[in-house]
Amino acid sequence: MSRYLARSVRALARSGGLLTGGADGARVRVGSGTLFAKWPTVKGAGRRHDVIVVGAGGSGAPLASRLAEGGARVLLLEAGPAEIPDENLDLASLAPAVPGHSLALEYSGFLTPSRHHTVVRGKVVGGSTAINAGYFRRPRSRDLDDWSTASGDMRWSPAATLPLWARIEADREFGERPGHGANGAIPVTRADVRHPVSAGLLAAGAASGLPADPDQNAEPEGRPGIGPTPTNTARGGRWSTARGYLNPPPPGVDLRGGHEVLQVHIDHHGRARSVTSRADDRLAMHEADLVVLSAGAIATPELLYRSGIGPARLLTADGLRIVHDSPVGARLHDHPQVVLSFVVPSRVLAVPVDIPVGISAHGSSGIDGGVGDLEILSMLLPLGRMLGTEPGDENLSLLVSPLRSDSPGFLALGKRSRPQLHFRYAETGADRARLRAAVRLAAELLDSEAMQQLGARAVAPEVGSFDDNDLDSWVRSHLSTALHSCGTTPMGVDPTTAVVDGRGAVHGVTGLYVADLGILPTAPTSGPSASAVLVGEVIADALLSG
Repeated sequence: MSRYLARSVRALARSGGLLTGGADGARVRVGSGTLFAKWPTVKGAGRRHDVIVVGAGGSGAPLASRLAEGGARVLLLEAGPAEIPDENLDLASLAPAVPGHSLALEYSGFLTPSRHHTVVRGKVVGGSTAINAGYFRRPRSRDLDDWSTASGDMRWSPAATLPLWARIEADREFGERPGHGANGAIPVTRADVRHPVSAGLLAAGAASGLPADPDQNAEPEGRPGIGPTPTNTARGGRWSTARGYLNPPPPGVDLRGGHEVLQVHIDHHGRARSVTSRADDRLAMHEADLVVLSAGAIATPELLYRSGIGPARLLTADGLRIVHDSPVGARLHDHPQVVLSFVVPSRVLAVPVDIPVGISAHGSSGIDGGVGDLEILSMLLPLGRMLGTEPGDENLSLLVSPLRSDSPGFLALGKRSRPQLHFRYAETGADRARLRAAVRLAAELLDSEAMQQLGARAVAPEVGSFDDNDLDSWVRSHLSTALHSCGTTPMGVDPTTAVVDGRGAVHGVTGLYVADLGILPTAPTSGPSASAVLVGEVIADALLSG
């Protein structure tokens, strides 16, 4: 980290700051402040923290922990509580993911121009990893290749990221195999494949020609197929990044819950100097050498915009100071989702379930070379019960999603309103074809001999026989989202199309970084929880190594 900071110091000095030297190390005087060129251990430095990390979620928790291990003094500001309520540990409950819950941060979204949807993100230490279903699949090699190419930075390549998984994972089944980790921060487990629904789907997948895929995080990755879903769980409990990295916070991390960060303050030299937070209706200003935004792919763009970083025409219209004209929110990547419900006999529903996320199947659309871009995820408990919205629900579900898209959405930003998500799902013929292919694969699995012998019955059996037009219509009326938002502050070398570089540094501003799913140029061909942790680890390494 000191080498990188030293380079930043010299660059800032050349642009008008005063570079001085001394026993305490190189420093730059800008205005009335002093920036030290290394993690300071200097008496009277005037700064308690070296780095401010905003958001203790999927990326922010690992980032803060790793920076502290590297010697940094980190102030970690979380808008939600700093402790996870016991109910959040229960995998059988998704209640915090429902609008109106005290731990739910809500946004308005439009799946299509005419279909509204309330988007919920976790407002608690651990972020959405503390409220989600526990899915923990890695991005595919193609995703990593795409990210390293777009960012111009090989630290995102499959080869460069592989060693990081060893320190992320504590895989209970495959941890001793090459490419895995056995002693990392996040336990990875899988549901028992002997559950009747899992066994039936595995047999159905084999009959449909899907290869067996017992380790969906294998390296090298196998052919997309069907197998148990890796989850960030242990002993039947949800294991968020807060439990993995901040339990307790390591020395050097000052974790403060209930602090909503309102703005990053950037001086006239273009350097991020401090942030303002609100806690218990009181405002506080916090200073550090670096500020890293890890508030998520929705909240981070909102914070950048409030701080004068965003599309200049919008900032001007809102009467905000333009710090840097940047395409914040110009793109939004996510995964559409359709739920296929099915009924099983009561004897099957009564089978004990430790991990509700069961089998996942991955087909290939073949569109634009799409491999493994269709996902069917089975839930072994009724969703209505898990969400708490339908306590008497007895239907099980297949969650169906295409994982690639031709039509990214956008995030609408404004000074007087919360961000609004426009997903633009199913706008192109290719995207509609992917949705049809995914739904038909799920219907085929439900209609298989193995599932029929189990006594499973689709709630909408006609779906599998619809023609393209009828299926498109059915999908539109049942469309939802997987809540996998990415790409709103993407990496890239061109500041006209990218918000940050491959190290997460915000173009046009010194000392300001982003480390969350917003920096991914595209959504991973998987759920993004594991990718969020990877982002935190990669950016931590980038900051520590220079």
